[in-house]
Amino acid sequence: MTVTESLPVARVQASRLGHVPALDGLRAVAITLVVVYHAIMPAHFGGAGGVDVFFVLSGFLITTLLLEEYDARKAVSFRRFYFRRLARLGPPLVLMLAVVLVPIAITMGLTTALGGTALSLFYVMPIGAESGATTLSPYEHTWSLGVEEWFYALWPPVLVWILRGRRRWALVGAAATTGILVLAAFAAEAQSAEVSFILRACGLMAGCVVAVAMHRTNVKVGRWAGIAGLALLGLSVLRSSIEPFSTIDVVSSDLGTLLLVLAIVRGPEGPLWRALSLRPVAYVGRISYEIYLWHYPVLCILGVLNHSDWLEVGWIAIAASFVLAVIAHRVTRPVASALRSRMARWIPA
Repeated sequence: MTVTESLPVARVQASRLGHVPALDGLRAVAITLVVVYHAIMPAHFGGAGGVDVFFVLSGFLITTLLLEEYDARKAVSFRRFYFRRLARLGPPLVLMLAVVLVPIAITMGLTTALGGTALSLFYVMPIGAESGATTLSPYEHTWSLGVEEWFYALWPPVLVWILRGRRRWALVGAAATTGILVLAAFAAEAQSAEVSFILRACGLMAGCVVAVAMHRTNVKVGRWAGIAGLALLGLSVLRSSIEPFSTIDVVSSDLGTLLLVLAIVRGPEGPLWRALSLRPVAYVGRISYEIYLWHYPVLCILGVLNHSDWLEVGWIAIAASFVLAVIAHRVTRPVASALRSRMARWIPA
C-alpha cells in the first residue's frame, strides 16, 4: 500500500521496470475501495480487499527493485533499502500521528490517543488488531502498515541469501510461502470465524512470486489478463458486499491484482492501461498512502463529534482526508528528500 518508488524509465522493458503510471492508477482503485468501505459504515460495501491490492503491489515492486539492484551490483545495500523506506514512509506517519493526537485525546481519551500512537509508530498494531484489543480504535487501520514493515524486515535478506545460492529457489520459496500463508489463513478463519490480519501477508508474497517469475523474461500477456483481473477483483467486492468479508475474498483480490499487474506491465496499452494512467487517477494513487493514513482517524473524530455513524459524516471525511493528504504529501516530500540526501552522504553507493 505504501511503495511509491519512481525509476527513470517511463514504460516497462524486459530487463528493468520503470515508473508505470498505470500502477499508480491501480493504487487509486485500491484506496477508493478502502475509503468507501469505511466511509459508508454501517452500510455494507465490499471494499476491504483494497488493502490486499496494496499488498500485492508492494510485494511486486519491492521484489523487483531488489532483483534489479542485485543484478546491477551483485549485492543489495540493506542500509540504503531501509533508509529509503524510512524516508518515504516515516514522515507522513509521524505527521498524521502528531496532528490527530490532541483531537483524539479530547474526543476519545488520552489513553486511546497515546496507546494507539505507540502501537502505530512502532508497527505493532497487527498484534492489537489480531487480538481484538484495538477494535474501534481510530488507529486500527495502521495494522496494514505493520504487516508491510514486517515484510520489509524479513523478505529482502531472505531473498538476497537465496540469490547468492540458486536463483530458481527464490521462486519456489516465494510460492511455497504464499501457499502456506493462504492455507493458514483459511485454517485460522475456520477456527475463529474471522479473517486473520497478519496472514493477509499472503498478498505481499504473491506479489513477490510474480516479480521473481517475470524477472529476466520477455513474457507477454493479452487483454484477457486485465479482463480476468477486473473480474476477480470485482467478484471479491461483490461477494463481500453481500456476505461477511472472508479469506476467499482476500484470495480473489490477490489473484485479481496479480493479473492486473501482469496486464499493466506485460500487456498491450489498451483501454485499461490508458484509464489507469490518466493524470488525476495516477495522482490519487501517488498520494494513496497519505489518504490511507488520514481517512480513518478523521472518520472516527467526526463520528464522535457528530454522535453518529460514519455514513452521516463520510462525505465530509472523504473530502477532508483528501485535502489533508495533499497537504501532507507536499509537506513531507521535502523532508523525505532531505533524508535521502543525508543518506547519500552517510551510506556509500
